[in-house]
Amino acid sequence: MRALLAGMAVCVSMAGMAPAAHAAGAAVERIVVPYAVGGVTDLYGRVLAERLQADQASPILVDNRPGGGAAIGTAYVAKSVADGRTLLLGSVGTATNPAMIKSMPYDPRDIAPVAQVAISPLVLYVRADLAADMQSLLANARKKPGGLSFANSGVGSSPNLAAALFARQVGLEVTHVSYRGTSAAINDLLGGQVDAYFDTLQAMTHVKSGRIRALAVAAPERLDQAPDLPTLDELGVKDVYASSWWGIFVPAKTPKAQIDSLQARLRKVIDDPVVQQRAREMGAVAIFRDQAAFQQFFDGEVARWSDIIAAEKLSAQ
Repeated sequence: MRALLAGMAVCVSMAGMAPAAHAAGAAVERIVVPYAVGGVTDLYGRVLAERLQADQASPILVDNRPGGGAAIGTAYVAKSVADGRTLLLGSVGTATNPAMIKSMPYDPRDIAPVAQVAISPLVLYVRADLAADMQSLLANARKKPGGLSFANSGVGSSPNLAAALFARQVGLEVTHVSYRGTSAAINDLLGGQVDAYFDTLQAMTHVKSGRIRALAVAAPERLDQAPDLPTLDELGVKDVYASSWWGIFVPAKTPKAQIDSLQARLRKVIDDPVVQQRAREMGAVAIFRDQAAFQQFFDGEVARWSDIIAAEKLSAQ
């Protein structure tokens, strides 16, 4: 974490600093982070900015524009000049907002994916004193509909959607308990106020201390970072795949030459051992998917989660 915070010093998160850089004649480039300073998306954005900056003379700013479930920052990018200099570090909210928000401040067609830059498959964590295995967990939960409670970091968040998908696949009625952010959710799991929570690998530190248990990962394959942790598929819960992920987007009318250049730069950055290590420190995996592969992945996220959002009647307004 110290390494991550140290990296923050090379970037500026205030949009108001941009005019000064323009005055100096530099071609300012910015990564818009649609969340507040200090979260995982912000920290990873600063890692990317730091490494992208290393190969060029012009400055790269990290511009935090939180609010509206990431819609405010996304709207800023969607309405920006399409010159390849204004980038959005989007995440799951970029895919789910059109289904969650009734009055969108931007047209989803006005942003275009460039490349996926990280992913963090979610792990199903449960209270330390809860049933020891999946079969026992489900058997006990079926005795009392709604008795199994799932924490989440906000309505429509990745943990919320993962829990809803899990409940649908196993035919359970569960209780969703929403918190403002990950810290509050994990704290109540640790305190035994809720039964279960889908979170990233960062929560494995609490597993090692014995305060909670990890049952399975919501991914098609086991994770290199936790090879002994089975997948939900292996435990008989099929097709429950959920993750936090991050990708770069630009205004939709950005010229192809600019997108191709940006893809090449991002590929080099993601291959950097420093970026790989810092991603691991966040419980994520730094990966590169080019525009075509990322578009396919993104379209799948939109379709799958829109279905869950409609079925659960989830709304941000």
